[in-house]
Amino acid sequence: MKTILAYIHPIMQVLVLVIAFATLRLGLILKKYRGRSGVFHNQHEIITRHMQLGYIAVAALSGGYLLGLISMPWLRGRPPFGSAHFFFATIALMLFLGGAYTGWRMKHGTKRFSDVRDIHGFLAYLAVFVSLGVGVMGFILLP
Repeated sequence: MKTILAYIHPIMQVLVLVIAFATLRLGLILKKYRGRSGVFHNQHEIITRHMQLGYIAVAALSGGYLLGLISMPWLRGRPPFGSAHFFFATIALMLFLGGAYTGWRMKHGTKRFSDVRDIHGFLAYLAVFVSLGVGVMGFILLP
């Protein structure tokens, strides 16, 4: 039973990465049309969907991070803080939270909107990239 439970965290995080990629794709669509004058077709729906998926991805990623911390000692009998997977997962989580914060700042208005938008995009790209590496590092921890 513990072997089956040990796969909940990796499966959940793979699903979160799929959501994160969908969110990134919508963000890239918004970036593609940024310099054009006027509002493009269904811009508001794309922005709304981007924010919804972003909220889901960050919340699920945070939950999966905590699930990973719990599952290491309970299901695998290993210390949770002793692997490269933990170290880089913490970095990825901080990048995602930074991206969420900058997105929240853009939603609620800021004087330096273009700067915050650039930082938001940079953090999101980096977070997804680091998360892919974290997933590969997690393979050695599977039962």
